[in-house]
Amino acid sequence: MSATPAITLRDLTFEWPDGSVALAGVSGTFGAGRTGLIGRNGAGKSTLLRLIAGELPPTSGHIDTGGEVG
Repeated sequence: MSATPAITLRDLTFEWPDGSVALAGVSGTFGAGRTGLIGRNGAGKSTLLRLIAGELPPTSGHIDTGGEVG
């Protein structure tokens, strides 16, 4: 298994069109393989996954993927 992260989030922010902030300043990495994402309802889990998948554009920050994301 590679030591290089599969996904890197750098200062990621996402705002909905009405100006409400869903995610602000999120940074972190996900390694290769399965990863669990837990949190309260409405915390932004699905929004984060949609950002990583490229379905939504971030308001600011960067998402780097080290290859295929499934």
